Amino acid sequence: MSSSSDDDFAAELEAEMTVEQEQENPIVAAPAVVIATQAPSTGRGAVSSLLKGAMEKAAKAGEAKGDAAAAERPGLKRRRITTQGAGPNDAGNGGDDSPVCPPHPGFMFDICIRCGKKKEKGDGDAGGTRGGDSGSTAVRYIHQGLEMSNAELEKAKREEKRRILLTGRLVLVLDLDHTLLNSARFSELSQEEHYMMHRIIAAADCEANGGSKEEVQQAAAAIQPVEDPVAAESAEEKKDGADEYVEKGEEEAGVKERARDGPFPGTDPPLRHLNCLRHMAMFTKLRPHAHAFLRAASQLCTMYVYTMGDRNYAREMAKLLDPTGELFNGRVIGSGDSTSQYKKDLDIVLGAEPTVLITDDTDRVWPKNLANLIRIDRYHFFKQSAAGFRQPGRSVMERQWRDEGDNGDRAQLRDVLAVIAAAHRRFFEGTAAANTADDAIAEMDASMLRSATVTEGDDNRETPDEPVSDEAAAKLESRDVRRLLTVPEDGPLANVRVVFSRVVAQSEPRPERHPLWLLATALGAEVLNSVDDGKGATHVVAHAGGDGDGRRTDKVKWAAKTGASAVSADWLAKCADEWARVDESRYSLLGPDDGGKVRDVLVVDTGGEGADVTGSPPGSPGYSA
Repeated sequence: MSSSSDDDFAAELEAEMTVEQEQENPIVAAPAVVIATQAPSTGRGAVSSLLKGAMEKAAKAGEAKGDAAAAERPGLKRRRITTQGAGPNDAGNGGDDSPVCPPHPGFMFDICIRCGKKKEKGDGDAGGTRGGDSGSTAVRYIHQGLEMSNAELEKAKREEKRRILLTGRLVLVLDLDHTLLNSARFSELSQEEHYMMHRIIAAADCEANGGSKEEVQQAAAAIQPVEDPVAAESAEEKKDGADEYVEKGEEEAGVKERARDGPFPGTDPPLRHLNCLRHMAMFTKLRPHAHAFLRAASQLCTMYVYTMGDRNYAREMAKLLDPTGELFNGRVIGSGDSTSQYKKDLDIVLGAEPTVLITDDTDRVWPKNLANLIRIDRYHFFKQSAAGFRQPGRSVMERQWRDEGDNGDRAQLRDVLAVIAAAHRRFFEGTAAANTADDAIAEMDASMLRSATVTEGDDNRETPDEPVSDEAAAKLESRDVRRLLTVPEDGPLANVRVVFSRVVAQSEPRPERHPLWLLATALGAEVLNSVDDGKGATHVVAHAGGDGDGRRTDKVKWAAKTGASAVSADWLAKCADEWARVDESRYSLLGPDDGGKVRDVLVVDTGGEGADVTGSPPGSPGYSA
C-alpha cells in the first residue's frame, strides 16, 4: 500500500526544514538567504508536490556559514534568493523565479514556509474564512505547528482529489466513540464490573489461543476479587515451598469448582475486542466487525479518523483499530485540530467534498456537511454509556451480554459498508475501479463468516496503484457522491418506492441519513414517508428481529391487505450486494395465507411525530408501526 500524501508531506517537512541562526554582518546591507533543499523526489503526494520548492524553513545566515551547513547535508542542494526588499537586479538573486511573499503560502510555528519571515498580525489567522483566499487554516494533524493559507489549502484539496481518484478511491471520514467503539473510564465502573471486564478479556484470550469451552470458563473463573490486599500480601510472604505447592493445588481445584458455576457474563462465547488500557484508566470495546469493516473499506476509500476527543485519545483508539498503522497512516484528527469548537468540518480534510463520505453517530456535529453523512446507530457496550444518552437498556451489558448482530440488532458496520460500496460503484461506473466494491463486500462477509477479523498487514490482496486512467479521472471530476447517494436514478430498484417499519426511530430528525434509507436511494428506489403518501407503495421494509415483532407491525398488516410486498431489511442489503433486484419471496414477512403480491414500489416508513425515544429498540414505542 502506497503512503499517503499527508505522511509524505510530513516526512518532507522533517527532512527539508533546517533552521539556521542569524549571523550578524554589519558590512553587508542586504545579506542573502541560503536555503538548503532536498532534491525533488519522485512519487510524492499531492500536498508536497503542490508546495515543492516552497516547504523550506529558512533563516537569515551568512553565506559562508550557509555553505558549510549545506555541505554537511549529503543529497542536498543550495538555492540562493534575496531577502525581501532587495532589488530585482540584485546580484544575489541568482535567477530564482519563486513567487515573492506576501501572500504567504503557510507557516510552520509562525515562520513562513517560503520566505522564512515571522508571522505578523494581518498575515492570516488560523481558522480564517473557509474557502476564501484570506486567512490560514491550521492542519496540525499533518505536521505539528503547520498552517496553510486557505488558497493553498484549496489547491491541495484539488490535487489530492485527483490523486485519490486515480487510485480508484473515495475519502471516508470516521468518528470513533459510539461509531467504531465504546469506552468507559475505570471510575465509571463498579468494582464488580471491573472484574467482569477482566473475566471477559481472560476468556477471550484463552479462546483465541485454542482453549476449549471448559478452559475458557476456567480462565474467567481465575479472575477473583481480592477482599483484603494487605492481608493477601502478608500471607504471600509467609509461604514456604511446601505450602506453596499445596496451596497451588488447592487454588487450581478452586478455579475448576468456580468454573462449574459459570458461565460468567460475557464469556459464553467470550465477547471479543474488549481492551483494558491501564495507562489511560479505561476499558474500550470495539464494535463488532470493526477490523473487518476497516480492511474492506480501505479497498474503496482513503480513511481518516475525526473525533471530538483529544488527539492523544484519538491516537490510542486508532492503534486499537489499526495496529499496523497502514489504514489511517497518520490521518487522525482530534478536537484540538478542528477549526470549530464542538463541531466538525471537512475544511481540514484533504480531498474535495464531492468525493467524501462521513460515518458518525451524531449529525448535529456536522452542520456544514450533512449531505456527506451516513448516520450510524450509536453503539453502547457499557450501561453507563447508554444512560448518558438517556437510552437505558440499550447497552450490551443490559441485553444479556449479547453483542450487536447477535441480539436482534443488525450488524451496523455491514450496512454502512453496503452504502459505501454502492456509492463507490456508482461514482466509478464505467471504470475498472467499479468492480472493487464486490471485492470489499466479499472480504467483509468472509471475515464475518469466520467470526474473525483481519488486523494484520497484507492479506495478499493486490490492488492496482492506478486503476483509473487520466482520461477517466477527468470525467469523474463532475461526479458528486452526495447526489449519487440521495437522488434516485437508474438502478436495480428504479421505479421502486419504499417505506420502513420499525427501522428508523420516530424522533430521528434526519431519517434520510440512515444507512438503509441511503442504500435504498442509491439502488434507485424512492423512499416514502408513509403508506398514505399517495404514490402507491409496493414494499414495506421492516425490522425482523429475533422476537418476530417485525411481522406484526401495522404497515406489514397493511401490505398483507393491499397486496404489497413486506420484506425484511436483508432483502435491501442483498439487492445492494447483487446490484440487482432479487426475489422477494426468500425475505418475505408474510405467511402463506397472507397472499402478498410483489409490485414495483418499495416503502420505507420513517414514522411521524412521536415521543423523544431516539435509539429505542426496534419494536418499542419509539419506532414507527
